[in-house]
Amino acid sequence: MLPIFHFNLYDLTLFLPMAVAGALLVGGIPVATRSTRYGLRAAGAVAGALVALLVVEALPVLV
Repeated sequence: MLPIFHFNLYDLTLFLPMAVAGALLVGGIPVATRSTRYGLRAAGAVAGALVALLVVEALPVLV
């Protein structure tokens, strides 16, 4: 059975700020090369979006 995601359009407004926050937090790690920094920023953006997904899905359970 596939999981059911309950998305509304206003829930998606959380994804962009969380992705930016993840990119800034993880991208702030000092590394030697520019490509590694960009890779960390991309990974941080994905991690931030996944955290936003968890928050959006957990809110109805908590309320």
